[in-house]
This record gives sequence, C-alpha cells and structure tokens, in this order.
Amino acid sequence: MSTARALASPPARSLAPRASTRRRDARARLVRGRSLKLPRGPKLPRLGPAAGVAAAAAAASDDDAASSVAETSDEEADADRRRREAEDRANLQDRLRTSMEAAARAEDFQLAARLRDELNEALERDEHHVAKRQLATAIDEERFEDAARLRDLVASLEPPPPPPAVKVPCHSDVTTEGVNVRVMSTYVASRSRPESGQYFFAYTVRVTNRTAKIVQLRRRRWIITDGEGRVEEVAGPGVVGQQPVLLPGQTFEYASACPLRTRVGTMEGTYTFAWLVATPAAELEDGDGEDGDGEDGAGEDGEEGKDGEKEEEEAPRKEDARDMDEFSTALTFLREGEQSEFEVEIGLFGLDADVGASTQ
Repeated sequence: MSTARALASPPARSLAPRASTRRRDARARLVRGRSLKLPRGPKLPRLGPAAGVAAAAAAASDDDAASSVAETSDEEADADRRRREAEDRANLQDRLRTSMEAAARAEDFQLAARLRDELNEALERDEHHVAKRQLATAIDEERFEDAARLRDLVASLEPPPPPPAVKVPCHSDVTTEGVNVRVMSTYVASRSRPESGQYFFAYTVRVTNRTAKIVQLRRRRWIITDGEGRVEEVAGPGVVGQQPVLLPGQTFEYASACPLRTRVGTMEGTYTFAWLVATPAAELEDGDGEDGDGEDGAGEDGEEGKDGEKEEEEAPRKEDARDMDEFSTALTFLREGEQSEFEVEIGLFGLDADVGASTQ
C-alpha cells in the first residue's frame, strides 16, 4: 500500500535554484552595482561663519547704496517740483499785478477790480505769502512767541535753492580741418555793475592755420547763453571788421567783449573759412607772350646809322621790361579754390565773474 501511494503522489519540486537562475540574478546584481556607482566631482570649499557674515554685509551694503541713490533722486525730484510750483505762483501773481496796473492806468476800473480779486485769491492760496503776512502782523503786535513759530514756518515753506551751476572752463582749444581756435575769457570788474545786473566779459581769440594751404576767415557765428538759460545768437562777416587771410603756419589774434545779465554764462560758435589758391602774376602774363618777329624795315640795305638809333631806343625798354618781370615775380594774386567753404568750431567756454577777474 505504501508503495502504491508513493507512486500515485506527484513528485515534490526541488527548492534549490537552478543554475540559469543563479547566473541571471548575478548579472542583475552586477548591473545594479554599476548603475549605483557615480563619479565623484570636485570638492567644494566649506564656508565658515566669517564668510557668511561678509557676504551678508556686502549684500546689505549694496542695498544701502541703492536705497541712498533712490532717496537722493526722490529728494531732487521733490525739490525741482517745489521750485517749479513757486515759480509758477510768482509768475501768475506778477502777471495779474501788471495787468491790474495797466487796466487802472487805462481807467478800465471794472477790469482792474476783477484782476484785483483774482490777485487776492492767488495770494491767499499761496501758503508762503500767507505765512509771511502773518509773521509781519505778529511782529507788529509784539506777539513774539507766535513770530518765532511763524518764522520757522516761513523758512520751511521757502522753495529750495537751485542746484549749483556746473562750472565751465573759461577757455577752449579746438582744431577743425587743421585750423586751431583757442579762446580765453576774463571778467572785467571795472566795467561791470552787479547791482544793476550788468556783467562785462572780455575774451581773446587766437586762430592758427596748421594746414599746408591758404585760408581766409569769412564769417562768424556766436551762441551766447546766460546763467538763466537765455540764448542769443550773433552773426556777421569776419571778425573785428576784418576777414584775415592766413598762410600756412600763420596766426591771427584779436580781442572782443560780451556783456551779460548774469554772473555766469557760456559762449560757443563757428567760423566760416574758405580755401584760397595763390597764383603768381607771372603766370597770368604768360598768355600775352612776346610779339613775333616783325618785318625788318631796313632790310639788308638799311643804313648802319639807323641800326644804331634802334639799339639806343630799345635799351631803356629792355630795362623797364626787366624791372617789370622782377615786380611780377614778387606779385601774387589770391583766388578762391575749387573746394567749398568749411566750418571751424569755436569750442564751448565759460563766462564767470568769479574766475579770471580783470580790472581793465
């Protein structure tokens, strides 16, 4: 019976892995091991606490600088706005006051009354004007505590002063197309009246021809700007009544003056030059030439006495011709060249009552 049951039962499976399975598992482990093995990179330096503090300080410094620049630009913008508003209020009040006075002179009293009311309204809207009026009243009534407070209020409402003007050097040195122009200005105190807004400046110009050709100064053009931005242009032929011709290497120097209504200003401009060509007089006479041989009136049969007389008459003529040749050789005519006129820059230079003062 035991034998029969043993034959009827299915054979038990072996739990030991096969050889093929063992080889497959080994390859998988090998592949996994290779895929997990990563190359090492360079070691990064380890930052200590001091480095972190320095980096934070640098970042904070950059932020402070940016914040300072932003605050400065905001302050400048606010100052510009306050200056413009104060200027607009002053211009409006001046315009209304001038119109009111003109209407009163013309006996148009209805218009004058209307302009007076508009002027009073404009003054009441002006906080600075109101504070100054209240300060004057407090002083008259001897309310000095109120006067001290109003004094501080008036100071706070004052428009900020304009930024200092950029100083321009009182000299310039510019070369254009080989023509050099040097200018220097001075303030003439003896001919100025600052209390009346009259400032007198002198300037010296030195023009040098650094080309290999002949040039002539034909015209001038100046642009004059005062300290308040008013611009004036001055143009005309030549300079100081002349149109100088400059040979190569030659220099022309002159002095002039400029009145101004402000303590500072600037000047710049251009000169118009022309190229000239020199032509000796002898070349102009070449076209005339010498006369050909004429007929010999005497012929071969002429008398010797007549030949002697001719020689005596021709001798002074030859001397005159020789003298004329020498004069023609020295004489040269100038004419305009084929090239057109050209502009020469006069560099920007300053007019400053605080720099280079002169008592002339």
